Amino acid sequence: MSRILLAIEFEIEARLLEGIIAAGHDIVDRVSGGLAAATALERLRPEIVVLQGAPETLTPRSLAACARFGARAIVVVSSDLERRNAETLAVTEVVEAAVSWSEIEVLLARTSTESSHTMPTGPIPQRPVAFSRPPDVSSHPSEEDRSDPAEPGRPTGGGAGRGGRGARRRAASTPGRAGDHLVGHERGSSAVPLRLARADGRGTVLAVWGPHGAPGASTVAAAVASKAAEMGQRVLLVDADSYGGSLAAMLGITDEAPGFAAACRLAGAARLTVAEVERIAVPRSFGRGGLLVLTGIANPARWPELARDRVATVLEKCREVADLVVVDVGFSLESDDEIASDAFSPRRSAATLTTLTAADRVLAVADGQAVGLQRFLRARANLVDLVGDTPTDIIVNRVRADAVGLGAAGQIRHVLSRFAGLEAQALIPLDQSACDRALLAGEPVSYASPRSAFARAIGTYVSDTLLASAGSGLETRQPKGENRRRTSAFRRFWRGRGELQAQNS
Repeated sequence: MSRILLAIEFEIEARLLEGIIAAGHDIVDRVSGGLAAATALERLRPEIVVLQGAPETLTPRSLAACARFGARAIVVVSSDLERRNAETLAVTEVVEAAVSWSEIEVLLARTSTESSHTMPTGPIPQRPVAFSRPPDVSSHPSEEDRSDPAEPGRPTGGGAGRGGRGARRRAASTPGRAGDHLVGHERGSSAVPLRLARADGRGTVLAVWGPHGAPGASTVAAAVASKAAEMGQRVLLVDADSYGGSLAAMLGITDEAPGFAAACRLAGAARLTVAEVERIAVPRSFGRGGLLVLTGIANPARWPELARDRVATVLEKCREVADLVVVDVGFSLESDDEIASDAFSPRRSAATLTTLTAADRVLAVADGQAVGLQRFLRARANLVDLVGDTPTDIIVNRVRADAVGLGAAGQIRHVLSRFAGLEAQALIPLDQSACDRALLAGEPVSYASPRSAFARAIGTYVSDTLLASAGSGLETRQPKGENRRRTSAFRRFWRGRGELQAQNS
């Protein structure tokens, strides 16, 4: 007996229903469309999914969800269009619409070895929670590379239609292509991929903060995490906003259990381990980059669960899981509640203050309009008092001439330099259509719209600032124990590829 999810036409479903029940299977749900099928797969975890071959149901996303959650996909086709769609997505277990359930049972009786070949390559690999294998590495392409649609594996343009995005995702996830590029190095060199790790071999914590007024810090955090994962880092994205997390909804995660709060509870009970962090975290993958996500509290009333000592313990465990821990924190930096009579009571901003204090690097996000810049400069004084000498990068989001005037980027740079002596690492123009497209697809903007100005700015920041900081300390880092062995394996692997490419060239 198997748990079956149905996403087929009503007439076909009505004809197969009797045979499914007679065979003793359990129908967990009946849905319509690829998005609903992917959501039901994440929620119900069926063993078998019967998908209609129509382009609106049989999509890269629905097939990737099957691969991610270990479900076997049986595709039903009733027309030449559906048959071509199945062939395009490399599906091999395809049956005609007139087939009976007894014939499908014969197909299901095949060995697991045979059925394993039916899962096409998609943007989401099967549960990469342990980072046990070297992640795929891709280079940060130049402007010429981005604009060349004929080069294999390159994005053909964000918003270029469903076929273009599907082809880009399939090409980006093709096995064996990721090793053709090295992060931050030219082809043919004997360099190794840069790892964002501290001198003790533990992961780096990047806290992403923005003042009140919603400057887009969560959007930036998701994009930075996704881009770093695409460039070969093992990334853990954490939503530590005590005023209500938004990363789960932003990334299309329907699991209502807040992972960060669960980790804090385990930390309070002295039961938090690396294995528990990997179990609680939700795996997400976008193209070549896979990352883990600890979702935040959707109900702001649960903020007392994010106590200071618990958050500190969770962050230390997260360092053992990933090379880069990107933490999206709340806006408030207030510590006035310290004068409360009960010195041991929970603090509303404890998660934010603890994360910023423990961070190895801070990314401050400002809104690119007059009011947003004013809020940022005033709140930054409290940020400096809190983080001290911790390296702090600045990204100005939603830069637009309508709110600032002609030469908006130059005016913003002048304001930051004159009133605070600051220089922004990135100025991101407002691209509402790219952000809307990403939110609708449940993907970071850097993946949903790879050619947008937002994605280019984030990619430049990750490669030129974030990874550059890793490269400056590459020769002095001496990982210990398992981390040292893992790094040595990376070095041998990439050195061998570099020498081989040099010989071929």
